[in-house]
Amino acid sequence: MSDTHTETTAATRHARGPLALVKHLRGAGLTVIDADRHEPIGRVGEGRQPHALAAHPGGRWAYVPYMASNALEIVDLRTLSVADRVETVGTAPVGAVLTRTGRYLFVSTYGGLPGDDRPGLAVFRTDGDGLELVEELPTGKAAGLTVDVRNDVWVALKDADEVVRISGTPPFAERDRFAVAGGPQDLAYDPAYGLVGVNNVDAGSVTFVDALEASVLGSVPAPNPRGGTAVPASDRWFVGNTDGDGVTAVDVNAVRRGDADSTAVERVPLGTATAFTDATPDGALVAVDAYDDDRVTFLEPATLEIVARVETGPTPRHPRFSADGRVCYVPSVDGDAVTVIDADVVRSTGDSPRSEPAHDPIVAKIDLPDGAGPAGCFRTDRGRYP
Repeated sequence: MSDTHTETTAATRHARGPLALVKHLRGAGLTVIDADRHEPIGRVGEGRQPHALAAHPGGRWAYVPYMASNALEIVDLRTLSVADRVETVGTAPVGAVLTRTGRYLFVSTYGGLPGDDRPGLAVFRTDGDGLELVEELPTGKAAGLTVDVRNDVWVALKDADEVVRISGTPPFAERDRFAVAGGPQDLAYDPAYGLVGVNNVDAGSVTFVDALEASVLGSVPAPNPRGGTAVPASDRWFVGNTDGDGVTAVDVNAVRRGDADSTAVERVPLGTATAFTDATPDGALVAVDAYDDDRVTFLEPATLEIVARVETGPTPRHPRFSADGRVCYVPSVDGDAVTVIDADVVRSTGDSPRSEPAHDPIVAKIDLPDGAGPAGCFRTDRGRYP
């Protein structure tokens, strides 16, 4: 294991490979980590509470909405600098998603759009280091966003208890509207299933919508669900239990058969409330964070057995695997650090559940500035594109 510090490298250094950008819950901007060497490069951004990151398909530009600053920053992932800052984005921007070509950027806002007292969507045309506001859609209090294989944008409307699907190209027409349970918050989409999972925080459930058939399949119970990780290899869908214990695993085949009720879910108790999960690309390992623990949990998704629990520091939040699945980045909100865990070592612990891996799986521990409160990790594939 090695300890590294963000102050040891220059923020002006050019990035040539994949990056992990760690959002600061309590500080400004994001810490940038070289995802090949697992070393910090520096810090970028001046906004507070970055809530999402949309990386352009070209690999150079990223768009970051700051919920507490009511602003949107365009980040140059090559020079690790802010190319521009947009103030005309609305109040409390919480989501950002690019259409599949990267031509249009949708930003969801909880508060009012410019010149309007209703929340909704701001739509921008992308142009390198610039953005042009082309449409304001007063849909209502807009939360989570995702885009499907047909280039349609899905939006959770928290106060309306609905999910709306909008065309990703002008004139951005509404295609469908679906009623869901109370308080839809964030969305997850998986193209392998063609399903959108809608987390209903007030109702304590996840509603599944078949994006291809434009139909609601039903809802399964989950206590204040967050996130959403599909693992097609095991036919499961995982969400964190923010008001409960452990993680909820949904049987996707049961949902498709129409059995979208309590019989379609299993709970894995962990002794702590959780929020977000992530899976390796091959679906062999799922990482689960913790609200009231100092360990991240790794599960075997087919059997739901605990493979290992690795100590990372207090309040590990929003784990994120690398593109090849070999390491997992785990920010520690109350530890002001990011722990890099070797997934191959975790896997080698054997078939029976263990509380600790046989060998130290920690590759590096990256210290962040005091009070930063790292609360999530956005990974980009900068450098993997022509």
